Amino acid sequence: MENKKHKKDEIFRVVRLHRLLTNRFLWPHSTEQSSLYQWRVSILASMMLAGLVFGIFALVAGVMLAVRQNVWGLAIADIAGLVLWLILICVHHIRFEVRAGIATMAAYCIGIAVILLVGPLSGGPIWLFTFAVLAGVLLGNRAAVAAIFMNALALTLIAVLMSKGMIGSEFPFFKTTPAAVAAVVNFIMLNAITAVSVSSLLRGLNTSVRQYQLMADNVADVIWTMDMNLGFTYVSPSVFQMQGYTAREMMGKTVKDILSPESLERVHQLLSEKMDLLGQGDAKVWQPVIFEAEQRKKDGSVLWTSVNARLIRGQQDQPAGILGVTRDITVQKQNEIEKRKAQIAAGENKKLALVGRIAGKMAHDFNNVLGIIMGHSELALTRCRDEEDRKTFELIVSQTLRGKNLTKNLIAFAKSHEPNWKWFLLNEKIDFVLDLLKTDLDGITIKKEWDKDVDIMADPGMIEHTLVNLVHNAVHAVGRSPMPEIILRISLPDSGGIRFEIQDNGCGIPKEYIDEAIFEPSFTLKGSQDTTGAYAKGIKGTGYGMANVKKYIELHKGRIRVESEEGAGTRVIIDLPRIEKRLTIEEKTNLESVRPLSGRSILLVEDEPAIALVQQHMLTEAPLNHIVDTASSGQAALRLFGENHYDLVSLDHVLPGKLNGKDVYTHIRRLKKDIPVLFISGNIEFLESIKALKQEDPYVDHLSKPCGNMEYVNRVNELLRKAAAKAAG
Repeated sequence: MENKKHKKDEIFRVVRLHRLLTNRFLWPHSTEQSSLYQWRVSILASMMLAGLVFGIFALVAGVMLAVRQNVWGLAIADIAGLVLWLILICVHHIRFEVRAGIATMAAYCIGIAVILLVGPLSGGPIWLFTFAVLAGVLLGNRAAVAAIFMNALALTLIAVLMSKGMIGSEFPFFKTTPAAVAAVVNFIMLNAITAVSVSSLLRGLNTSVRQYQLMADNVADVIWTMDMNLGFTYVSPSVFQMQGYTAREMMGKTVKDILSPESLERVHQLLSEKMDLLGQGDAKVWQPVIFEAEQRKKDGSVLWTSVNARLIRGQQDQPAGILGVTRDITVQKQNEIEKRKAQIAAGENKKLALVGRIAGKMAHDFNNVLGIIMGHSELALTRCRDEEDRKTFELIVSQTLRGKNLTKNLIAFAKSHEPNWKWFLLNEKIDFVLDLLKTDLDGITIKKEWDKDVDIMADPGMIEHTLVNLVHNAVHAVGRSPMPEIILRISLPDSGGIRFEIQDNGCGIPKEYIDEAIFEPSFTLKGSQDTTGAYAKGIKGTGYGMANVKKYIELHKGRIRVESEEGAGTRVIIDLPRIEKRLTIEEKTNLESVRPLSGRSILLVEDEPAIALVQQHMLTEAPLNHIVDTASSGQAALRLFGENHYDLVSLDHVLPGKLNGKDVYTHIRRLKKDIPVLFISGNIEFLESIKALKQEDPYVDHLSKPCGNMEYVNRVNELLRKAAAKAAG
């Protein structure tokens, strides 16, 4: 058993040495060439390896012959050949054709030298025979024919010189010239048949294999083989598209270099299980195994793959390696994650919708109850003269007001609807809110920091509610500050978008609540939860203010973050996407550089006038110059589609009336199967269905509201090009 293991180790060493030489002989970028080229490189490496080993033995024999018979020419030829061999092996940057040509010519020179020094009935002709065969194998049919011609010329010349007694009088040779000619002709004929046949066979084999190679080179999946040490022995060129490595770069790697630790552990476990089954004689070992693996790309990013792998049978049915196919499933994995998120969001949305319906039904009756309690309490206050009783009635009134606000915030949080997009000035909306809350702001220094009016497309009601909540929080926070101050800022960051900030010098928020807790529904640090006395007496919170703010900002595809330090104030930063009414000069320049399709007829279906106006401006102005019809309802869209020809439909999902965007799409597809349709919607329920629709229909795409102008026109252009390519094909 020990001898068997030792023999196996020796074989692996030889294989590794052969691979090293093959990689050394590959000229840069040669992996892009045909498999025949790489086969020839591998054959040359084998020839060099064998020549190096057996050349040493030939040198020893030549030296012994030189010593005994004083024939040092042969020994010198052997030494020269061995030195040349070492140069060809050790020098790296030599083109394969040059290396192969020198190697074959070395065989030719050795053959001539042996014939001249030992005679024609020595090993010299064998060297010449080998020269022609190697020329055909390594360099092709033309090289084989040239080698045969060189052999014929050399042997004829040697025969003529010998027949005239000019050389080789001491060599045994053919008795007559015709016999020598016949021997030379037969040798050349046999040499020609062998050399050309082997070269043609190699090319024929390559042609057959090339059919499979073309598939391996052009499929998106990566086909690979590896040895039992998990080192790659072959990788298809498609690995560059998947992972960023060239096939040659992958040949020097093992799975350890590309797999995540968890996936690598799974591979080792599967391989161990296979080997255990093999030891038990289980035939299932040779069946393929599919598992998912997390891999690292060359740039360090991660991709998810599905790997189909099986063991390769070797001698005596022992594993000789692993054959596998790797498929990139990153998009599928991301879709699964997004699907789960959408399902969770949809579930939450349904729960909130249920809460909203229940709250809405209860709110009327509950507010009536509160109204009765409040009315009678206020009436009792006007009649009550006892101080203790007055305090009791005042408490009842304040708590009914709190109940009313709680109901209002709960309903606002539970409602789920898309923003009602309109254009308005953000700074004017801030001024409106400050004026609305001027009684609460009495005694507080207000600073407004912005240079100019900032136009924004958003839901005015949601933004107003957001500002009211944030200003109220700031007012409560500065209740115990000796010099209360609130700063409101608007800026346009270089990274894009619109930034709004509200900063106070109030009590601040404890560090442990900054990240997520403050956005949780029903969470508050005011009232009974104010254990440190940070807020002024009588300040209470509903717990839904910041939850509503976060919800509104996310519906606008914005981000909110809070910076705060206990006792030193709070700063709330909101970043919202900025939508321009028209493409900027820079955007138009960038768009012109890609030569967009222009002058097409487009149906724009959008019930939000602010969004429809922006999209119409972008599509109709240079460099696009499309012809655009607009419809604000599903019925109007179907009427226009029936009356006109369109190259593309830009379609909102949520529309007024009985027909939504999906209904319009279904009607369009009954009439035209391949007109591009670009859905524009941020509706959560629709986001779930559009993924399946995009997989079924190649002429459907989707963008969520609000989308950037360039993103919109680029997606329109992509769909138009796809349709144009199909029409041209």
